[in-house]
Amino acid sequence: MTIISTVNVPEGIAMAADSRTTRTITRADGKVDRYPLTDNAQKLVTIKNSTVGISFCGDAFIDGKTVSDFIRIFDINQVVADDTVEEIANKLYRKLQEYTSYSVTFIICGYDNDEPFVYRVSSELCVRTNIREDSGELVSGASWDGDHAKISAFLKQIGPDYWKMPLKDAIDYAEFIVELTIKQQRFSDALSTCGGPIDLLVITKDYTKFLKHKILNP
Repeated sequence: MTIISTVNVPEGIAMAADSRTTRTITRADGKVDRYPLTDNAQKLVTIKNSTVGISFCGDAFIDGKTVSDFIRIFDINQVVADDTVEEIANKLYRKLQEYTSYSVTFIICGYDNDEPFVYRVSSELCVRTNIREDSGELVSGASWDGDHAKISAFLKQIGPDYWKMPLKDAIDYAEFIVELTIKQQRFSDALSTCGGPIDLLVITKDYTKFLKHKILNP
């Protein structure tokens, strides 16, 4: 499983992800085994010349490829330089219609003309989440996806004022959500499905940069 987080505030967007992949095996006698496969999976990547961020959770593979490689090929074959974040989200949604048997949720973040865009995309939906549908008003906030059952209620009680939150605090909060999940599972008697290094990406009107990356910036 996975834990990914996104925090968007007026100064920018912070995205974070863990690095653990778990494997499930159903044996001949019907017994199901689950265990950590690796702590080095890439669940947070950039596309469109490293200007748009994409995180994902769910199935680890699509059509025999890791999800990160699936996105790399999607970027090469379908994303062009003048695509907006909305166009990228819609392109990915259409591409996923070819793979409806897989269950993967993508969070796509970026800027167009200094306006932030946050999209949730899967084979079932393509929704912009940082805007009110009735008024078109921009919304700041945080979201988390993946294996969050144990920490979700606690996070909802914190209630930060996202409109007044500086970007540095948003970065720290995105990392905190992922780290909290990992540490909660560490002390749980259940299988720890989240773990490994935390990758951390920041996106602003001026730049997109990995602050933490297990390979590029460990």
